[in-house]
Amino acid sequence: MEINYSGKSALIVDSKLEDLGTLRQILGRIGVGQIQVASSVNMALSLMREFSYDLCFAAYDMGKGEKNGLQLLHEANAEFIFPASSAYFLVVDPKDAELLFGSLENSPDTYLSKPFDQAKIRQRVEKLLRIKDAIKPIEQLLDDEHFDEVIEKSEVLIKHYPGLSIVLQRITGIALIRMRRFSQAKTLFLTLTEKRALPWAEVGKGIAYFNLGEYSQALTSLNHVVNQQHICVEAFTWLARTHQVRGELELAVALMRKAVMLQPTVPALQGELAELASQTAEWDIAKGAYQQAVRYARYSVFQSPKYYFGLVRALIQANAQRLPEIEDDVIRVLEDVVLDHPDNQEVMFRAKLINCDFYRLESDTSRLQQMLQQTWNFFLRMDVDSQCKWLDVMVDTAQGTDLEDVVQKRRKELSRSMIEKEWGKANYSAMTSFRGGDLDKAFQMFGRAHELLPSHTGIALNLVQAGIEKAKRGESALWILLSVRDVLSTISFGALPLKQQQRYQVLSARFVEQYNQLVGPPVDASGNDPLSQEL
Repeated sequence: MEINYSGKSALIVDSKLEDLGTLRQILGRIGVGQIQVASSVNMALSLMREFSYDLCFAAYDMGKGEKNGLQLLHEANAEFIFPASSAYFLVVDPKDAELLFGSLENSPDTYLSKPFDQAKIRQRVEKLLRIKDAIKPIEQLLDDEHFDEVIEKSEVLIKHYPGLSIVLQRITGIALIRMRRFSQAKTLFLTLTEKRALPWAEVGKGIAYFNLGEYSQALTSLNHVVNQQHICVEAFTWLARTHQVRGELELAVALMRKAVMLQPTVPALQGELAELASQTAEWDIAKGAYQQAVRYARYSVFQSPKYYFGLVRALIQANAQRLPEIEDDVIRVLEDVVLDHPDNQEVMFRAKLINCDFYRLESDTSRLQQMLQQTWNFFLRMDVDSQCKWLDVMVDTAQGTDLEDVVQKRRKELSRSMIEKEWGKANYSAMTSFRGGDLDKAFQMFGRAHELLPSHTGIALNLVQAGIEKAKRGESALWILLSVRDVLSTISFGALPLKQQQRYQVLSARFVEQYNQLVGPPVDASGNDPLSQEL
């Protein structure tokens, strides 16, 4: 079947304008109907948000300190702006190509190398487009999140196109992971890796092992990928998470430092490093990683207030003995987070809260009182839902100040409003059940409250605490602890106020201890228990 190139659209991404122009000419001679170009990843993402492309050709090397072509695919997939049915070509030297295909979901379809050769490019494009045409119905179902149909129809298509079985089994594996059918995914990836070396299948196997709580096996699979020097964001992040849940935070930090050296422009890696370094109190490392996360996440799908707030808290901790010297830096970051997240009242409120914490640490009573009054006035202007959500943090911030009584009075006033909300009702029921010793109901209702309001850190930590206590009884302990682990992973430690950071660390240590008592040798846990918000 002849390919109709005139109906195809292409995007070329390369910082080297001469090479970009050469490839554009070749595609034009082949007959590609619509060709657009971009000289940076951010420019390419802007175009992808406006237009859909059948073909994308992206150079891996976009210059020192610039996002690369592999990162473009990662960010485009995260934004769901590059359909699975479209073809992605990474322009890279052949000797480096094999190291860039280790990701399960974010690997390019194939690669091209420079200098460009029209005959080879045409042959490579035609081959890939024929494959894409054959599996298009499956990839469309994957984009539409019809995962059961993906699995069912992939099995049928494998019988018609046995030569595409590896491609189709990879898509099946992605669907199984997204549906959280980790046992089935593990079986699939085990079968694939027994037959041949497939780094992306090793990554998929590692993800499945992790989610099943089989951490030793996860480390084996993921280390296999990393030790072969594959440049794979998922391999590094899941490996670090595995060390983290085993209580091996120093190992996790060391691993993520290696990862960011390989790919310094990936905000997800920088953010993971910053979070881990915050937990080990390596504040200079955390500060630098947060700074890079803010820089490279800006104006992308990965832009998040947690990186800015984490940066401020790391700045404060790293310079605890000379706070006046960093005041301008703190104010600048807080201004940036507000400007980069306009019309977000919670971001504005959190920025004011951290300012209060900063003046308290400086022992500047006058400015603390002034900022606290501004924060309180802003709190009262927020809608009732937001007031209920941030009430506990406001109470903690006002503790020991002239505003404490006023804030406590508002707390009593909001109690009725909070219980009238579904999440508040569930949280209240859970608290009552926990105090009464009914851990089954407490865990269930905290779970319900967390499901309704997942961004409420206090509820998340309540759920974790109830889960750990319930797991001690032994019934369904592994499932409960895996649920607890998943909740802890959603909390951005570095951006938390000090009291919540302390509680998080205590609960994390308890989780590790309880898990190791269940499946392996216990991990020594020492230190005081600063659980100041015990239920």
